[in-house]
Amino acid sequence: MSKGYDSQVQSNDSKPAVTGNLERATSSRVLTGLSARALALAVMFVLLAEAVLFVPSAGRWLEQELKDRLSDGHLAIRTLEELPSAMPNDRLTTELLDHVDAGLVAFRAPDRPKLVLFREPGLQVERSIDMREAGLLGLSYTAFQIMISHQPGAMLRVVGLSPADPNAEIELVLDQTRICLELRSYTARVAALSLFISLATGLLLYLALGWLIVRPVLRLTRAMRAFADHPEIEQTARRESGRSDEIGDAFNQLQAMQETVRAALTQNRRLASLGTGVAKISHDLRNLLTTSLLITDRMSASKDEGVVKAAPRLAESIERAATLTHTIVQHVRDGMPVLAVETVVLKPFFGGVIDRIRQRWGPQGKVVSLVEDFDLSSFTFDPLQIERVLINLLENSFEAGADRVDLRAEAREGGLMIRVQDDGAGVPDAAVPHLFDAFKGSTKRSGTGLGLHNAAEIIQAHGGGIELLHTGQDGTEPTTFEIRLPEVRRGRSGGGSGSGNSGQSGEA
Repeated sequence: MSKGYDSQVQSNDSKPAVTGNLERATSSRVLTGLSARALALAVMFVLLAEAVLFVPSAGRWLEQELKDRLSDGHLAIRTLEELPSAMPNDRLTTELLDHVDAGLVAFRAPDRPKLVLFREPGLQVERSIDMREAGLLGLSYTAFQIMISHQPGAMLRVVGLSPADPNAEIELVLDQTRICLELRSYTARVAALSLFISLATGLLLYLALGWLIVRPVLRLTRAMRAFADHPEIEQTARRESGRSDEIGDAFNQLQAMQETVRAALTQNRRLASLGTGVAKISHDLRNLLTTSLLITDRMSASKDEGVVKAAPRLAESIERAATLTHTIVQHVRDGMPVLAVETVVLKPFFGGVIDRIRQRWGPQGKVVSLVEDFDLSSFTFDPLQIERVLINLLENSFEAGADRVDLRAEAREGGLMIRVQDDGAGVPDAAVPHLFDAFKGSTKRSGTGLGLHNAAEIIQAHGGGIELLHTGQDGTEPTTFEIRLPEVRRGRSGGGSGSGNSGQSGEA
């Protein structure tokens, strides 16, 4: 025992290297951890939102720019109308067109003459925009066309109503170069601002997550690793003061888990020490008990009637002590059962269990019967372990004073249900809470409480369950234990034999 414990300590001492690797891995996750991912997501989402807003903003900018040009064009025409002569000279025409930054300005209005200013006739136009019909989506599309596919010297024709006079129609022919440059400058500023906002938002989110979530989670992770490396050392997770959220609850749950596991380890060490001590003295104790039994045999041949009467009781006490010692040593040595699962033919299996009980209790007039209600010819489980469970339950029934025990087997919910019902004295209410606990659940004066505990372990190892349905104390229902075994693999019987209330019965 001590050797195994020393090796465990040595293996735990070898874990700091692993822990160091884990710490280095944690520090290397600065750019790939939760905060870094939050930063990347924040930047991506803000940029996505800005991109959604960026498309109409470019169209809105182009709309406002063209309206300003139409207003400037109308102002140039108003200047022309104020001249004493409607024919301006070349110098004034150039100044007016430079003010509008256009190659042509035309004016049309009801009941008014058409006026035109132009540098040279025959201007080639690449695209046209009618502001009276163009929507925001169309202007946005045109804006991106200008930014992406602009060619030097390309001209843009714009037709729209003057903002100053809704009855005046203005037509402009503009050089796209200035519009393209200003539009690109505007989009660059918007993109830079969007990137700055996204980075600032992501950085704030990075810092907030790092402070509120990541740092506590790292502390929680370190506490879990430390506890996993050395669970026997008192390393209670520090509670997050003032936190009532999920992080604080996680620390509380970790601390509760540490206390529970540490208590279980302490109990296991005590049980291991007890088992080691019992195992060491069991051999000598058996020799002593064997010697005592030989002495009781000689006492039974004594001429003293008092000694002869006391000898059987003494022998019974010695046999009980030997059985108790053997049971405890076997429980400590075996631990959890290792299953040897196979397909078992049910009817012969239950018949064999009844035959074994009959050999012991039949001469005393005890009766056990098998009641079948299933269409299964076979079922998959460990026959030796399940037989051990059934024998234990049947033995307990007869030892509790039962004269008749019914062993019921039914197919239910895709599995096999087995019930053991007896007309004995029942299970005391005080024993029910710890009925399946080792050393606690015995209802007999000389019992250890290991029988039902081992039975529960065997059934749980099969993935099933065992429970006490009726204590039998009220007299209305028999004492009933129920075993549920889940389906693993089963075979159907050809003709459904075994169904109904038939089976083996008789004196046990």
